[in-house]
Amino acid sequence: MDMPPSRYRVEERGRRLVVVDRATGREVSPTKSPLPLAGGEGSPKRRGLRSAPPPSPPASGRGGQAWRFGIQRPKATPDSFVTRSWFDAKAPRTIKLNYAAHSRLATLRFAGAILIALLVTGSFLFWPWFPFTLAAVLAPAKTRARLREASTRWIDGFDQAD
Repeated sequence: MDMPPSRYRVEERGRRLVVVDRATGREVSPTKSPLPLAGGEGSPKRRGLRSAPPPSPPASGRGGQAWRFGIQRPKATPDSFVTRSWFDAKAPRTIKLNYAAHSRLATLRFAGAILIALLVTGSFLFWPWFPFTLAAVLAPAKTRARLREASTRWIDGFDQAD
């Protein structure tokens, strides 16, 4: 079974391509296009005006601030983050980041990816015992407190990096 013919056809008129509606025989209005034409009359380059900044993403349900992995990024300052109490004893505090701090965080991100890969590999290789071993290591409150103190000391290094 063949498909029916398209409702529209493309013709060349005056060195430009035009879409024509077969049912009405008229040109399809260019205003129905959802995107502006590049370099057209309505573009900011032609008018000599500055382009408007891109629209901001919609606000999340938590007061319009984006939360990701326990780190809050304020709207006005993209080079800072606000710590959370589960990994910082002095939380909440806003830490400003410079180039050195960004590179340290990139290293941390790489180390975190390796740690996650090792945890997944360990869970596959040693399935029956691995979750219990991990729970036994992380369950004591003293161990969690030591990890939190170490994290706070490391974050203090960011605060002095300014």
